[in-house]
Amino acid sequence: MLLILDNKKNKNDKLAYIDELSKALNKLRIPFISVTKIDNNIKLHEITGVIISGSSIRFNDITENKRNKIYAFNFYYLSRLNVPIYGICFGAQLLSILYNCTIKDNKKYICDNIPFYKYDKSNILLKNVDTDNFDYCFSETIIPNKYNNINIFASIKHDNKIVDTGFEFEKNKVFGSLFHPEINDNTIILYDNFYNLCKKYKNKRKPISKSNKKNTHNKTRKNK
Repeated sequence: MLLILDNKKNKNDKLAYIDELSKALNKLRIPFISVTKIDNNIKLHEITGVIISGSSIRFNDITENKRNKIYAFNFYYLSRLNVPIYGICFGAQLLSILYNCTIKDNKKYICDNIPFYKYDKSNILLKNVDTDNFDYCFSETIIPNKYNNINIFASIKHDNKIVDTGFEFEKNKVFGSLFHPEINDNTIILYDNFYNLCKKYKNKRKPISKSNKKNTHNKTRKNK
């Protein structure tokens, strides 16, 4: 089962594309649960992969957002799950910080259907995917740290500039993209590719021990 971390700013946040993502996973018959934060009611041992959603929250404003503590708590658990992770747009930006990337605010949104200018045909997420029909809606771009060996698996050309939009932060395990595969029927196959990868990791994961879950729960209660 996949875990979706829902980053909606509010219930009317269309840039999170949660409804589209849910419909895409249902169409592919991929089991999932969607939450705004990880807590001890979630059966983490059943989670085989994580999708971190988009959001209308601007990344440069995140330190002023009350959700920043939730992000830190979620990533604490994600670091222990040992499952594949895919971050979409805002989700990719969140992941990029963990890999020492830079976020650049371009002040202007790119919202369009744009074909790839360059892409890595061998990337596991792009298997049998129509690379001419990905949708975008972002203003902040990711600039990888050249010393971290991050694989850029997709780029677009916009206003005569090459913009990197697909990132493999860890080989065949942690991915991020500025495009939204859930919007078009001919690109949702990417989620099937991701889920198949997750199933391969099922027996490799390191479950969170009961003692650690209890300690974390106690710390959380004290902080409330």
